Amino acid sequence: MARRPLPSNNEQESNEENTDDSLDLYDDDCKRNGVDHRTIKGPPLEVLLNICPQPPYIKDMPHTPPNNWIFMIKPFKYNPSNLNREPVPINENNRYIDAWNEHHVRMPCSIHYTSRTGHLQWPIICQLLCHLKQKCDSHTATIEDLKIYSNEQRLYFMSTVLSNLCSLALNVDLICSRPPPLLRIKSNRSVTMSQRQAASLLACAFFCLFPYRSDQDKTSEYENFPNPNFNRLYQSGSLVKVQKLQCILHYFQCITEKMPIGVITFRRFALNRHYFPLWNESNVHLGDMNLTTNKKIEDVHGALQIDFANKYIGGGVLGSGCVQEEIRFSICPEMLVSLLVCEMMEKNECIFLIGCERYSSYKSYASSFEYAGDYKDDTPKDNWGRKWCHVVAMDAIFFRDPSIQYQMKAIERELLKAYTSFHPLGKGPNYEFPIVTGNWGCGAFNGDKQLKGKD
Repeated sequence: MARRPLPSNNEQESNEENTDDSLDLYDDDCKRNGVDHRTIKGPPLEVLLNICPQPPYIKDMPHTPPNNWIFMIKPFKYNPSNLNREPVPINENNRYIDAWNEHHVRMPCSIHYTSRTGHLQWPIICQLLCHLKQKCDSHTATIEDLKIYSNEQRLYFMSTVLSNLCSLALNVDLICSRPPPLLRIKSNRSVTMSQRQAASLLACAFFCLFPYRSDQDKTSEYENFPNPNFNRLYQSGSLVKVQKLQCILHYFQCITEKMPIGVITFRRFALNRHYFPLWNESNVHLGDMNLTTNKKIEDVHGALQIDFANKYIGGGVLGSGCVQEEIRFSICPEMLVSLLVCEMMEKNECIFLIGCERYSSYKSYASSFEYAGDYKDDTPKDNWGRKWCHVVAMDAIFFRDPSIQYQMKAIERELLKAYTSFHPLGKGPNYEFPIVTGNWGCGAFNGDKQLKGKD
């Protein structure tokens, strides 16, 4: 196999231009050989999916959570008989509690966000957003280059959707009431927020408002974080950028027409070194496996779904990348909030994205990826109000020289990453999820499917 240049920055490290990953659960050889039956071997898929209750029962949100459980909302319990009840911010009395430090997202609404000459930035941002909103509301705002829309669709976006985005960004201090925490390396920490709060944060990212995070002004404090601002997505490049942008704009249209009132959680997990497995001493047998054709990972509900992640979560989703992770984040844009709060992953770390809703359908893959219209996500919710959709981001090694992967050091690293990502976060049947995966790290990252046991 040809050698590829060693990546030198976040976007290159995601190997954005490669197109040989697979979203499907089965091997490409099955496609070429004309295999069209669903179950090739193993117990029926339904048996594995019924291992745990769907959705699983979890304890109610605690009124006094542990220090590593951060809630941006007051304790909330989902009630299917009262679907209009919405989570409220932790500080609902119109009071924003600021935190301008290395443990929290530095928010554009902070009184500490100033220019080099000492001028507060938030009043200037508000003035510009208010001016844009006024133009939207008066139907005088125009973007002729928004060619993904017809004239009628463009008018609706400019007059209605963009106006709502301005409002979400302008009110980020009231909607969120405090900055989200940063989920840093070596931390076992989670942040839980409402879908409205996620929408407000993404509106700020849409306008590229988060300070010190864009490539041109990134500080050393954020050198190990991805850029959550959308500026790279707006720059010229591959046509798939337009398709990804269309997915994200469709999300903004959906929340404009009806704001979702659920809850999402981002959880970082670092496996303590004392719990690293000793593979040569293990007598544990492999679990049951079902090899299924004609399904995509995101279409298998009631299981822990794998995100073939970059160590900088999201990979090239806001750039030119368009393989498994980037597609998943495009059709489920609430996952983009993880770029704001999550530092890069180390070998014994993974990130769980819980409850993120899907909004878009799509066709094809990589350079031929296309937005394919609306998607109705009917996934049931747990008692926190989160969609029963658990995704774990786990990054494989990028093998510049594919022969290195056969060395025990590389094998043990990949096993440790998988063990960390599949490690139950609790005891009992509510934590015994089946796992749905595919050819992890075997496309753009040059992994061997035979070695990793995906055949």
